[in-house]
Order: sequence, then structure tokens, then C-alpha cells
Amino acid sequence: MKNNKFSNLAAAAQRNTAEATTKKSETGEASQPATNNIVPAAKAPTSQTAADKPEAETRPRTGRPAGKRSNAGFKQVTAYIDLTTYKKVKVRLFEQDEKQEFSELVDTLLKDWLLK
Repeated sequence: MKNNKFSNLAAAAQRNTAEATTKKSETGEASQPATNNIVPAAKAPTSQTAADKPEAETRPRTGRPAGKRSNAGFKQVTAYIDLTTYKKVKVRLFEQDEKQEFSELVDTLLKDWLLK
């Protein structure tokens, strides 16, 4: 049967696992399990510096676009509004051809009020 190229790795892993099992010391206390002291190979130095590397390609973000919550230009606030008024406003906003969010309407009304 042909040797699998990973058979040596599997055997080494089994040996390391067997060595790592907890052994009792002479005092009867369990010793710490052995750690795997394999050091990864060092990467070969490259001739490019950070300034020489081309900039990463900018890809368009996937998923939902960033909203107002993550935009520093907006602040979430709470206001108490009469329930019947709120319901009527939501219905009228829904019926409009140009859809407008409730927060946009409130923002517009507050800006108009400040200009007076």
C-alpha cells in the first residue's frame, strides 16, 4: 500500500498526544501537560518595504449599506408623540410616492423650526 504523505505527521501527533497526557509526580500531584514546542519556520525576508507594496484593491462592500446608527453625523434621540398622531404620520408617509422615513420628516421639521 502506498504511504500517505501525512502518515508521518499523524504518527508524530499521536506521539505528542501520548507525551502530553498528565503524569503523576512523586508527590502524587498531577503535573502540567507537556506543550508542543514546535516553532514555525521563519518567513524569508522580502525585498519590498511597506512603501513599495501596492495598495490593496478596494472592493465594494457586500451586504447592507451603513445606516444612520453607525454614522457619526446622526444622533439617536427619544421623543414622546401622541399615538394617534404617530399612526397618522406613518400612514401618510407610507402612502407618499416618494418614500420618506419618519426620522427624515422630523429632521426636516426641526430644521424649518430653527430657521424661524
